Amino acid sequence: MVSGMSIVTQKNITAAGDVVAGNKNEYILPRPTQLELFSKAYKDEVSLNQCTSQILDELTHYRSSKSDIRDLATKLSEAGYDHIINEAEELKENVAKLIIKNQHYKSAQKIITYLLSDIESIFNSKIKPKLIPNQPHHELNDILRENVELVICEKLGENVLDIYNRQMKGMVYFLTGNCHLEWT
Repeated sequence: MVSGMSIVTQKNITAAGDVVAGNKNEYILPRPTQLELFSKAYKDEVSLNQCTSQILDELTHYRSSKSDIRDLATKLSEAGYDHIINEAEELKENVAKLIIKNQHYKSAQKIITYLLSDIESIFNSKIKPKLIPNQPHHELNDILRENVELVICEKLGENVLDIYNRQMKGMVYFLTGNCHLEWT
């Protein structure tokens, strides 16, 4: 016996599984999320300088305006949100620049498309029902923060494209301006 511990010696052990002496700790890691896989692919593409000139069809869908010709300012005004038009226009433009900046990497396009799709779904299911005409700016900001910024930030993980709250909020306005979201 060594320091209060007994030593057991066994020979000719046949086991269908693991044989351990003492405690066996198993750690099962969760599967990587879609965004984690896209982030890894992005880092690989950048390091290998694998650029593309093709734009994903789904990203083209979000970049293009639907047949409705009302612009962002008109939509926000009609919904009683005149007080956020300047900020919304600025943030929408920032997202357009983000897309252009990252359009040469297929995985970056996938990350942006994934986020736009997710924000479209979140807006229609969680945000739109909470909108009230002439809602104070701070209340709208709280709704967007709770339902978009916090949710998307948690999903971003490593955040290889440096997408922050302003861009996340801007994606709402980008989608609105391109007729993918209705506020009324």
